[in-house]
Amino acid sequence: MTNNPFTLFCLVDGEATSNAFPVDIEPNKTAAHLRDLIKTKKTPRFDDVTADELTLWRVSHPVIAANKHNPVLLSAIDDPIELDPTDDIADVFAEAPPKKTIHIIVQRPPSDRASEIEFVQH
Repeated sequence: MTNNPFTLFCLVDGEATSNAFPVDIEPNKTAAHLRDLIKTKKTPRFDDVTADELTLWRVSHPVIAANKHNPVLLSAIDDPIELDPTDDIADVFAEAPPKKTIHIIVQRPPSDRASEIEFVQH
């Protein structure tokens, strides 16, 4: 395996794939490093949370142009794998991640506002 950076496409849980964003990370870094990069990339949106409050999930969700405006929910993804902060990226992605795919779903911590919205929707 090379130490060339991977480009991982990330998506916040519940957003459409049209909102996916790339993060470049070296394979010898950890999931905690990735979390820090994601938090920085999503400034100011994630200003209200610390990086360690974000949960990262390894997924393989193909990006299909016809569905790019549909929300992607973690609960609807087959076999998501929660990343531990100490996981090496090289272990999570044994080879270069596939193109046209969401690789990471970012889950924000539950908030009072999110609970209110969920209650109203049900």
